[in-house]
Amino acid sequence: MRDGIDRRWMMGGTLLAMASAACGQTSKSSDTGSGAGSVRAFGARGDGVTDDAPAIQRAIDAAAKAGGGVVTLDPGTYLLRYRPSDDGDGGSALTLRSGVTLEGTDRARCILKLADAQLGPGSYARIIASKGEISRAVLRGFTIDGSRQGQGQFRDGFGGAAVLLGWKGRCVDVTVENLNVRDAVGQGIMLQGSIESVSRNLRIANNLVERTSFIGIQCSQFDGVEIVGNRINDCYDNAIDVYGDDTAGQSTVATSHRATITDNQIRGCSIGVFLETVADCVAARNVIADCKIAGVRVNRIHGEPRNLTIERNRISGTPIGVAMGGDTGGVVIRDNDIRSFAKAGIEFSYNVSRVTATGNRFLPENRTTPIILGQPTKLGSTPEEQLAHIRIQNNRVPRGYDPQRLFVNRYRRIAEVEVGRFASQ
Repeated sequence: MRDGIDRRWMMGGTLLAMASAACGQTSKSSDTGSGAGSVRAFGARGDGVTDDAPAIQRAIDAAAKAGGGVVTLDPGTYLLRYRPSDDGDGGSALTLRSGVTLEGTDRARCILKLADAQLGPGSYARIIASKGEISRAVLRGFTIDGSRQGQGQFRDGFGGAAVLLGWKGRCVDVTVENLNVRDAVGQGIMLQGSIESVSRNLRIANNLVERTSFIGIQCSQFDGVEIVGNRINDCYDNAIDVYGDDTAGQSTVATSHRATITDNQIRGCSIGVFLETVADCVAARNVIADCKIAGVRVNRIHGEPRNLTIERNRISGTPIGVAMGGDTGGVVIRDNDIRSFAKAGIEFSYNVSRVTATGNRFLPENRTTPIILGQPTKLGSTPEEQLAHIRIQNNRVPRGYDPQRLFVNRYRRIAEVEVGRFASQ
């Protein structure tokens, strides 16, 4: 369980620059080969009535056979129905191939729309899927309408996604950019690898993702992903979720590395940015508002979250600004603007270790709200939960704030917890 939702020291500006440079290479994902053409040349009508999935698939397959190229969507509403997926699990409407770019000529007017009544019991359905490893592929410049309400009693399911690439394989040099993804059952955009073969060089940029029944944007089992400039609104679960745990082997080493999550705008989701058992990641300059649980959360399952930087984010209207759960290999929370929080600016829960919080500005919802809260999940556990190697310094709070509410600690077992000066503002 993750905050009630069922789902399965230190590097700073240098890490951001290095990771951005490394992940920035993904923007070089380019169209290859000579296969190209409009889906209308393969029989697609875009009239909102005809099932255009077979025609669009013929265009994608022709481009892949030619060595790659651009498949173009002209303005229109392309109705899609599910068929048995190429990977043998559930259904999908389209299968993207390596080397192929599927691109709209007008982001708002080129619409892939899922037909009503496509989902059923136990559905694992994806509007755009892949088979095995997919490389040098691009989705760009169109709208995906998942027609949640049209799926009836299955509209709030968690299985599947509007875009799910890398299932039973991985993604290499894959870009998803400038899409509108709305009303998807399950995830909005998901790029996936495996523990044995992680995805590499991924870019998810400048998309609008709204009203999914699960997560907005998720990446799992990767080495190098850039999630930048997206807008994610009103998703049931987390807005942006990066994950890297070896649940079967229970290894303490994170299996996902190097994510830069920057300049995204998030509103009305469960958690804004969820960093779960990942390493060498940066979440910076994101604007996060009105989320139900927290603006940013770091969580540990088995793999140790390590070398994480959370900096220069603007977080408002969430119960907790930044939530921490589980021992880490180093997390820096710095220079964030955290305001209008009702429970805590920063919360430490369960065993938490090796965290530095510095240079943050806190403006709580009321003057009795703890700025920093140490809140074990269970007092009297065996062994007792511990807060260790914590450094809190040079943070700013409203003038005259009650000193007893600056750091409220309910742990009975602590080790090397240093609480320094809070400046007035």
